[in-house]
Amino acid sequence: MLQRYICFYYISGMKNLLIASIILFAQTVTGQNLESVAGNWAGSIEITGQNLITEFTFSYHDNDLDGTVDIPQQMAFNLPVEFTRIEGDSLVFQFQTGTGAAVFRGELDSERMTISGTFHQMNMTYPFSIRKNDGESADQRSGQGGEELLIETRAGEISGTLRLAEKPAPLIVLLTGSGAQDRDETVAGFKVFGEMANLLYQNGFSSFRYDDRGVGRSTGEQDATLNDLSDDLLDVLAHLENEYADQVTHTILLGHSQGGLVSVISAVRKEVDGIIFMGAPFLRGDEIINSQIRTISEAQGIADDIVEQNLEFQERIYDVIRNADNWDEIEQDLYDRLESQINELPEQQREALGDMNSFIRSQINRQLSAAKTDWFKSFIEYDPAQDVRELNIPLLVLFGEKDTQVIFGPNREKAEELRDEAELMMQIVEIESANHLFQRANSGLPSEYGMLEKEFAPGFAEAIIEWLNSI
Repeated sequence: MLQRYICFYYISGMKNLLIASIILFAQTVTGQNLESVAGNWAGSIEITGQNLITEFTFSYHDNDLDGTVDIPQQMAFNLPVEFTRIEGDSLVFQFQTGTGAAVFRGELDSERMTISGTFHQMNMTYPFSIRKNDGESADQRSGQGGEELLIETRAGEISGTLRLAEKPAPLIVLLTGSGAQDRDETVAGFKVFGEMANLLYQNGFSSFRYDDRGVGRSTGEQDATLNDLSDDLLDVLAHLENEYADQVTHTILLGHSQGGLVSVISAVRKEVDGIIFMGAPFLRGDEIINSQIRTISEAQGIADDIVEQNLEFQERIYDVIRNADNWDEIEQDLYDRLESQINELPEQQREALGDMNSFIRSQINRQLSAAKTDWFKSFIEYDPAQDVRELNIPLLVLFGEKDTQVIFGPNREKAEELRDEAELMMQIVEIESANHLFQRANSGLPSEYGMLEKEFAPGFAEAIIEWLNSI
């Protein structure tokens, strides 16, 4: 996925304004305790006898916690979550709904790794409970077999699941998309890589999938450049080669979205036997973001002049990053835009936001925080074309016809251009009606991921297995 791709929208109409909550830290716990909260959590809110599923990803950076929440039954995904109080084992975290904050007040049980308490919204209170997934075994997380590995890397440790075929076979190493992904690459309840590992095993292939830095038992700085992520992969490959050489006949990289970029960088540095690009970009990162803005804006019916304003502002962001310029002008522009939009809200909604200046500053910090990372700079500046031209190995390129994150048309055109110019051993396959997760989709928009069947679209698995059997 490209969930970390950043679009700074200025859209008329407050219903489209992404609203984050105010940061009011009152922390008295140690960094180590905060660090233990980071990871994936899942549970539910009990509302009048029914359970509303909630899935959290909490991140720990610079002694601060924040994160995102998915609520699949309400088709809500990647909503920003901020912690407003942390004292001892008492946690308060919230997300904004447009009509005020939805607040979780809970107690952390460090032994059971649960957070239980009450959920508050619109003067209503309901019980909730969530459990950290990281404490479970790989088998429990994915429902599949495999050997749990912890691999030393130059940046820390990588935790993952090795699932070996019954006899020596090709090993497919699975590389997740952007953002803090677990080894199963769980998105909106769909365990993309969990299903992929099962598919490969059923067809006689081995696989290794692993948690990203800072997820599960994996360690290391989460703000990692594409080259840093390639370093992790090379260390993983070295370990697998040393320990399982007699059980592996070939090594194939399968990169989903950003994972395709990491695969290319790594294959230039270390010989592998092939790459599967699963919805991976072939254009520079800034071009990918811009095409994503255009496609999603068109699907949402956003006026052309507003889209052009968004793209112009996006270019200003790129320029600041490339030139290491001061962010003051960008931040002031964002402040003015948000203030103008908030002033269009009904009075009750404005009052629910609290102090407007604090709210706007918090929103600006959230919108710009990812853009200020080393990862984002490396992403918008990396052009995969030159590295792809150097690959003298079999390549399978899979695109989803309805992918709105890595847009099918321009990326296929670039892949075909590279194939023909460099005479690459590249097979390109379009999966009909497939989205970025390669589910059979309607619109292809991320907002419908959780509504779709948790299975791959027809033709996807067949294309991979046929290609693997042919090389």
